[in-house]
Amino acid sequence: MPRFLAVHAHAFSEEQLRQLVSRKDQLPPGVTWNQTYCARGSDRAFCEWEAPSKDSVEQVLKANDLPFVAIYQVDRFDPVKAEFERP
Repeated sequence: MPRFLAVHAHAFSEEQLRQLVSRKDQLPPGVTWNQTYCARGSDRAFCEWEAPSKDSVEQVLKANDLPFVAIYQVDRFDPVKAEFERP
């Protein structure tokens, strides 16, 4: 499944993230929220998703009123195997 990184112009509080977790079962089929990184000392958050397309991630974010700066399709490089993981 393709992997995406959504960039948000604000950091999330732990409580906000907990509320979002409580709605994970409402995600469309094939869309998975893997993790979120919040930059310390910055107003940025980065959420990793697996989804069929960039549009499907965008639809989920908009439906949940989660503004974003950008969504990038990304590949993860595994330093142990010294290769990219491919969907």
